[in-house]
Amino acid sequence: MVTVEQYRQLCAEWRGDAAEFSWLVQHGDIAGVSQRAIAAEFEFAPSTVSRWAAGEALPHRRVQKLVVGALEKKARRLEQACASAFLPVKKEVDAGQSRPQA
Repeated sequence: MVTVEQYRQLCAEWRGDAAEFSWLVQHGDIAGVSQRAIAAEFEFAPSTVSRWAAGEALPHRRVQKLVVGALEKKARRLEQACASAFLPVKKEVDAGQSRPQA
């Protein structure tokens, strides 16, 4: 299992390896990014992004850098959102309080 933090770190450390690029695209959902969302953001057909994820094709190196940068940014935002989220406090009903009758 890969955490959002680990995924973001993999994006940050990416140095152009084709297999790593494909893996990052394939597992973008870790950062809340679907292949369809990648396709829409960068104006590629979803089938093209699917081929990137499968390792069957690769975009130009410049596009790879942009995609990985966007994935890293989204992973960082998700990480920050998780870090700043708190569970809601449950209010307990005082045992001495009477409950309204229906």
